[in-house]
Amino acid sequence: MQTMESRGNALSRRQFAGIMAAGAVAAMVGLPSCSPKDASNAKVEKKYDYDVVVLGGGGAGTSAAGKAAEAGAKTVLLEKMGWLAGSSSICLGGFYGAGNAVQKRAGIEDDTPEALLEYFLASNGDKLDYDVQEFCAYHFGETIDWLSEELGVPFQDEVLLKGKDTVKRQSRCKNSGMDALSAVYRFAQDQGAEFMFNMAAEKLIVDDSGAVCGVLARESNGRLSQFNAKSVVVATGGFCRNAEMIEEYMPDFKQVPTEVGLGCTGEGLQMGLDLGADYIGHGGVNGILWCPASTGQSKLIDKKAMWVDASGKRFVNEAGQTHDIFYQVAQFDGAKFYAIYDQAMVDALKGLPASDFKIGLEKGLFAKGDTVAEAAKPFGIDGAALQASLDEYNAMCEAGADTAFHKKAANMIALTEPPYYVLTMSVSSHGSFGGYRVNTEFQVLDTAGNPIPNLYSAGEVCSGTFIYDEYPAGGCGLNWAYTSGRFAGANAAQAVLA
Repeated sequence: MQTMESRGNALSRRQFAGIMAAGAVAAMVGLPSCSPKDASNAKVEKKYDYDVVVLGGGGAGTSAAGKAAEAGAKTVLLEKMGWLAGSSSICLGGFYGAGNAVQKRAGIEDDTPEALLEYFLASNGDKLDYDVQEFCAYHFGETIDWLSEELGVPFQDEVLLKGKDTVKRQSRCKNSGMDALSAVYRFAQDQGAEFMFNMAAEKLIVDDSGAVCGVLARESNGRLSQFNAKSVVVATGGFCRNAEMIEEYMPDFKQVPTEVGLGCTGEGLQMGLDLGADYIGHGGVNGILWCPASTGQSKLIDKKAMWVDASGKRFVNEAGQTHDIFYQVAQFDGAKFYAIYDQAMVDALKGLPASDFKIGLEKGLFAKGDTVAEAAKPFGIDGAALQASLDEYNAMCEAGADTAFHKKAANMIALTEPPYYVLTMSVSSHGSFGGYRVNTEFQVLDTAGNPIPNLYSAGEVCSGTFIYDEYPAGGCGLNWAYTSGRFAGANAAQAVLA
């Protein structure tokens, strides 16, 4: 398997904020090397020459820019938002991989890429390209080592068990996904990659042979610029914020709200599809459990509460795998479920969760009652059914055994102290599994299976190549972003400099 070496230092949050405030980095103005074939009416006010142009400033794009620059290519990254805005900037920071240094420090010595490949193939990977599954299994651990050992990204000591796996393989950043993104951003800058923020790509430029040779992009002030390039890497994220694309490609999830990065609106994908790029996807999305009274993965979604559906019946092990529960709730009417608290649980809330709880009550998302049946009335839940569910749940808590859904005894806490509260909960999409079909060089393929010359891709915008329809395990998508970014950038540069 191919390996890549890199170097760099982690960037502190304060340094990162300062760099963001400094704004975009100016690029050298050059002469045009190609012309937009069907954009003759576009008024281009500025033209630039680069070896590699990367679109999208998340983990995939930033890794691609850093690796392309490290290889010696003159590289620029264009990001339409004013900051590194990919979904990797708002995630928890879990990376899935086998045989890496973080695992070994946690005492997991005998895990191998071969074993991880078996897991991927058993998680619907057998329905996709074998070479891509193998590539990921062998390079995901390497990416974790690149981040932790070379770039100094801090990881938590404990490695987590995720999905249906039987081996602990999720290495999680110490604080959040920004630990990794800021370190890779610093690495890319150290290698000489330039970054232009508030620069929205609008169109890929092709020459007379059909080869990609640049990008048209518009600044926030409306000025149109042309970036001539010998290779382009599209790493613009998914399209969960594009309702029309969700309707077309993932209609089963059209009722599900989203909390992905603000820039995940699908334009990058559409630009390649307009050139004849092949789309691969099987209708799936990544998702989290979500509390409408707060943002992100709220601590009000407490596995020690009791969860019920709209009929008032308990439907799941509340401490089960988040993604499995997501796919179940996504099919509920309105994609809603309800958490039952008693006063003891409410009294235990501190800080942000306590504030979010108050917001939920004020907005009518949560309700209070002397009995659980009374608290259920505002939501049209059958009070008798809910009371029966609570009685059964409390009895199992007292017995120390969940005979219905097998929740561990440590998470079984009887809810017996009135008043009672019913909290509206939901689910939120956190990524789309669909996009460009790519090969293991991360070249974008056309509908005939041939590479589109000079066009590469990385991250969520091509994740359908690796993930079928349901998430294999938490951390797979993030590692796909950084791993595909590393190789897409290096390969794009190698093609230019060969």
